Amino acid sequence: MTTLAFDTHKAVKALQAAGAAEPLAEAVVATVGEAVGENVATKTDLAEVQGVLKAEIAEVQATLKAEIAEVRTEIAEVRTEIAEVKAELKADIAEVKTETAKVRTEIAEVKAELKTDLAALESRLHRQLWVMAAGIVGLTVALVKLTA
Repeated sequence: MTTLAFDTHKAVKALQAAGAAEPLAEAVVATVGEAVGENVATKTDLAEVQGVLKAEIAEVQATLKAEIAEVRTEIAEVRTEIAEVKAELKADIAEVKTETAKVRTEIAEVKAELKTDLAALESRLHRQLWVMAAGIVGLTVALVKLTA
């Protein structure tokens, strides 16, 4: 049972001074003392609760530390994955650039070949035109000779 530091004699005297009879004053003080004494926490009670609370706080802290460590591990894994994806993207971009450069070179080569082929065709066409023009002149001369 909890012991309450309560001056019962002083309380009885105060009630008597207020006009209560001694048996009534003693009964009131005894009843109040018992009721209050049962509901008042002692230092021992508080120490027990404090011990329980400290244990629960320590448990929560340990759980939080473990969860924080787990989150940190997951963050590190995500960062690693991001770095891997970034490296893969850089490699893919470099490959695309290399392929683009090859295609540009091939296009330039095809363009140069087409220019060369076009120039050769133009040259052959000019020669054939000259040959045809010479033939036309020859025919014209032959016609003029025939008609004259």
